[in-house]
Order: sequence, then C-alpha cells, then structure tokens
Amino acid sequence: MENKIYSEGVISRLSQYLKYVVQLKELGKRTVTSKEISENTKINSAEVRRDLIYFNIRGKRGVGFNVDDLISSFNKILGYEKQVRIILIGAGNLGKAILNYRMLNKFGFNIENVFDNDPKIVGKVISNHEVLDISRLKDIVREKDINIAILAVTPGSAQKVTDMLVDAGIKVIINYTPVPIKAPPTVNVQTTDPIEKLLHTLYYLSHTGYFEYSKKP
Repeated sequence: MENKIYSEGVISRLSQYLKYVVQLKELGKRTVTSKEISENTKINSAEVRRDLIYFNIRGKRGVGFNVDDLISSFNKILGYEKQVRIILIGAGNLGKAILNYRMLNKFGFNIENVFDNDPKIVGKVISNHEVLDISRLKDIVREKDINIAILAVTPGSAQKVTDMLVDAGIKVIINYTPVPIKAPPTVNVQTTDPIEKLLHTLYYLSHTGYFEYSKKP
C-alpha cells in the first residue's frame, strides 16, 4: 500500500481528517468517532468509514478512535513522518500573520527562511526569523534543498517572484496572493487552505521522488 499513488479525492479527505484530529489533540482530546470526523470535515460519514476501513484503521466499539493512533496512521499514509522545511516570500502584514500561525509548527511545517525586497524590512527579525534579501533566494533554496514556498507578496510582484521560485527549483507554491500565477506543470501551485494543501502536496512529494530531486547545477 505504501507505494501506491492514491487519487486526489482520497488524499484531500485524509488531509482534512489529519487537520481535524491534530486540532483535537491540541484541545486535549484523546479519542474521536467517525461521526465527529464527518461532522467537522463535512465529509459524508459513510465515506469516512470506508476510508478508515480501507486503510485498516480500527477503533474501539463505544469509544471511537485514539487520536494519537489516527495522527500516526494518517502521517504514514501521507508520507509525512519528518519535519518539512518551507520558505516564505513576503514579510508584510500577511507574511507576519503566517509566521505567527502556530498551527504550521504543530503539523511539522517549519518556515526555514523569510525573504523580502523592501530595504525597510530586510534585516529585521520577525517571529524569530531574520528577513533576508530576495536576491539570496536561489542560492539558499538550492543549498538547503527546499521544495516548498509560501507566496505572500503584492499582486504586482507575484508572477516575477513565482518565476524566481521556479528557477530556484521550488516544486510546490502555496499562493496567498489574490492573483493567479503561472508555473510549469512540474510545479504544484495551491491557492486554498494552506495546512490542507501542504499535507495534500506532501503526499505527492514523498511518493514521486521530489525529495530526492537533484537540482540543476
């Protein structure tokens, strides 16, 4: 089962399940039922049960599923068993909000570096991250072998920065700008909920060799 590539629908649902149960863990809950998962993810209860049965995830009658066991199972299926490094482009108000979004770390997504082109911002420390000049983007991405970037720049800069990310070898772009961006088919562009999409795309990164991708010299 580990080497099988599942459909977009399956991975989307699993990502939503994982997001929900991690939030439950944060609240101190130890068990959850398939009905609760269904109600909070808005996914049909029969679909939830089918997915859990298909992946041989079993609970206890009258108790439900252990939250820690669910998290471990979903992580394993998604190929999400290690810290994932990300870069953030844009340290304005939106970028600051993303840096302060603690749930990223709860899911194991670590913002490694932050970049901007505003001389008034470059060099400042925001949420324990020094803002680096965007001119250093390519070298740092390749040096650290980073595959995922969050785009939080102004609409007018979005495509130019996207081109820089593609040239640096980024494989997944989470687009927080209000404009569409163009990228080659080899680059996965996501524009909705960041946690769900990071979990979703991580599955494909880990199962299609992106993490072993040898970048251009």
